[in-house]
Amino acid sequence: MVWLQFIICAGLVVLVGITLSRYADVLAEKTGLGRSWVGAVLLAGATSLPELATGISAVIVVGDVNLAAGGVLGSCLFNLALIAMLDLSSGTTPLLKRAHISQVLAAGLGCILLTSVMASLYVTQTLTVPTLGWIGIPSVIILGIYILSVRMLSFYEKRRVLEVLEQQAEVYQYASISMTRAVVVFGLAAAAMCGLGLWLAAIGEEITVVTGLGASFVGAIFLAMATSLPEMVASLAAMRMGAVDLAVSNIFGSNIFNIAALAIYDIVYLKGNLWAEMAPIHGFTAVASALMTALAIVGLVYQATKKPRWFVSWAGLMLLLLYIGSVYVVYISTG
Repeated sequence: MVWLQFIICAGLVVLVGITLSRYADVLAEKTGLGRSWVGAVLLAGATSLPELATGISAVIVVGDVNLAAGGVLGSCLFNLALIAMLDLSSGTTPLLKRAHISQVLAAGLGCILLTSVMASLYVTQTLTVPTLGWIGIPSVIILGIYILSVRMLSFYEKRRVLEVLEQQAEVYQYASISMTRAVVVFGLAAAAMCGLGLWLAAIGEEITVVTGLGASFVGAIFLAMATSLPEMVASLAAMRMGAVDLAVSNIFGSNIFNIAALAIYDIVYLKGNLWAEMAPIHGFTAVASALMTALAIVGLVYQATKKPRWFVSWAGLMLLLLYIGSVYVVYISTG
């Protein structure tokens, strides 16, 4: 029965994710902010709501810090593996070749946040670190980096859009859709995604009991894959619309949002220091995610011109192998 609920909930997440992707593209046009910023901030925030809602529920209702942390960090891993899946649907040209080089900024900021998680775990669990009430210092730092990241992405994308408009006239694809309608539909879809995320939290806890696997493994694999479905669906839908930058920025932006979610979990967790109670395996997940992000950056900069005979670029293949290897390490460490 629990697996049936999982399938139904995941299916609803897919449907809502398609709507989010379409109206994110509309907002990118209506606001003039560009697909990269809308994908990395608005769409990423909306598609990452299941991780946020699931983690908050796991922390407050269930009281399971590791399920919450495993969910967001496992989602970071899965999101990066999505690049390989999107690469398969990218035709003969590698996905990272089609994406604009500006995606390196969002990917780099994600690397900074992931390394911040690694450092926070090490320092908090080996040294005596003061807190601000019940909130850990690392959470304050991570939230600060997140806010700065959003501002940097905004300033950079506005400058890039202006440079493009100086060279060519803007083409409107969604003239028939009003700004009000776009905002309302996007907001409703985001709210629906939040509700589905809360349902997924309960299902994830049931799966923990049914399978008998560790909470960290369930959080990093089953729950992370389910709550990452919006990113997958939204990115695939964006690819079908020809909005490659919207698809790629959604992945990198979702990882940025996921790390910020860890800080939010610390704020709502009133029973102790969240960073001190997290299992050490989450440090490995953060390291693996940072390594995969660095590999994606290399792919963006290298700009391979064509794919090998196995229909996926070398970068996509390496990302997939790293994901599988990381999942195995998490499994043997918590099983």
